[in-house]
Amino acid sequence: MRQIIITTVILILTVFISDAVSQNQKVDSVLQKYDRHWEMKPGVYRVMKDGHIGVADGKGREIVPCRFDQVWTPTKDNYIRVLLNMKTGLYHLEKGIILPAEYDQIWEFKNGLAKVMKGRKFGYVNSDGLMVIPTEYQHIWSPQNERLKVIKDGLTGYLSTSGEIIVPVIYQHIWDYKDGLARVIRDGKMGYVDEAGNEVVPPIYDQVWPFEDGKALVVNDGDYFKVNRQGKITNEAEAPEPVRKIEEKGAEQDDLPRISIKKDHIDIWHEGEGISFSERKKRRRYFNGHLAGAGIGMNGYFDADFQEELPEGYGFMELNQTKSLEVSVYPVQESLRLLGSWFGLTTGIGLQYNNYRFNLEQYSDIDEPGRIWFPEIEPDASISKSKLMILHVNVPLLAEIQIPDRYGSDAFYISGGVVGGVRVQSHTKVVFSNDDGEQKKKKRGDMGLPTFRYGFMARAGYGNFSLYGTYYPEPMFKEGEGPELYPFSVGIMFIFD
Repeated sequence: MRQIIITTVILILTVFISDAVSQNQKVDSVLQKYDRHWEMKPGVYRVMKDGHIGVADGKGREIVPCRFDQVWTPTKDNYIRVLLNMKTGLYHLEKGIILPAEYDQIWEFKNGLAKVMKGRKFGYVNSDGLMVIPTEYQHIWSPQNERLKVIKDGLTGYLSTSGEIIVPVIYQHIWDYKDGLARVIRDGKMGYVDEAGNEVVPPIYDQVWPFEDGKALVVNDGDYFKVNRQGKITNEAEAPEPVRKIEEKGAEQDDLPRISIKKDHIDIWHEGEGISFSERKKRRRYFNGHLAGAGIGMNGYFDADFQEELPEGYGFMELNQTKSLEVSVYPVQESLRLLGSWFGLTTGIGLQYNNYRFNLEQYSDIDEPGRIWFPEIEPDASISKSKLMILHVNVPLLAEIQIPDRYGSDAFYISGGVVGGVRVQSHTKVVFSNDDGEQKKKKRGDMGLPTFRYGFMARAGYGNFSLYGTYYPEPMFKEGEGPELYPFSVGIMFIFD
């Protein structure tokens, strides 16, 4: 029995060895057309012909043409780097050519991307050899959170791993992101950008410090203050205490430290050298008012007794209150601090549009004193819309008190003051129906309205939202050219940052 087992094992080994020898002879036969061949991995061979190197499989299929100076062993992902005239290319055992041999260097793939260098400029390609980021950058950092920091023409920016621009390449330097924000330098000034590339703190400062508790210290022209993560100045600040190295001229070299206290600084010496702690800068206080914005409100007018009663002969001026609207826009403002960072003056310039919509049904309802304001139409014409429109350029001057919240970023505020206006346009409009169908007519003129006017304005709000009211203590119309009415309005404002 033992003899039978030994004989069987010998037969199996003989068959296996014979098959292996046969396979090797077959491979050798297939690869005989090459001058030399070396096995790189099972079934894959580096081959040489006429002094050039390529790659072939055991069946003689040429994977990499035999025309390169060198080929490297396949990576675990089956990529093969090749070298021709000191330039590098890339092949894949199954896909074939990925990149032609025209690159200075090709790095290994990580997460489906490989960095490449061409003409000493860097880019990225995907696993199929498609150029994701063109080779036009002086340097590219490794991807982090699907972002790549790049340098081009000495300026820095951020790209996504798909090649889209996140932060434009316009900054002299960009720090790494922290809590969604990154410090930047542009034209020698510092600021912050968010992860979408928006300049949340515009680069207008000489220096900015890291954020702490939602606020960052910034300095401009020697003035220190703090901004929140939206770039808004929040409250007063003081400079960090400066420390400088000093040397005491003529001082003896000894091992004993000495301290000198002077009026504006303290010097500490040891072995002839020391540091000086200078006087802190005076606190800088800032005030930013809440005028610039856009608002919408409701129009109205009082009589001399503060009643919404219309004088005799002007009943046609009864308002359709829901459609009598005021729209105002104040695009710019200037603020002046008076006390601390909580009280100051704010002024600006803006446009105010007042639309007085009347409840008129027929032209005959307009009494004689008011017909001069309207275009002439048939007495029995049916009126569907009638209004008086006035456009003013306004310049308010408001005193404002602010009460910051506990974070110092937003504030409850109350303001009040005067507003002066110049009328730049006024007209009436009538939409009516007659035998010819619906008609529209306008009449332009001063309508008995004064060119200049003044009034009072009050506001109260929180953050970027406020309520407002205005009242004009002088009559709406010139004396003898209209009823004695005093206009007012109430509404809401949306403040611009």
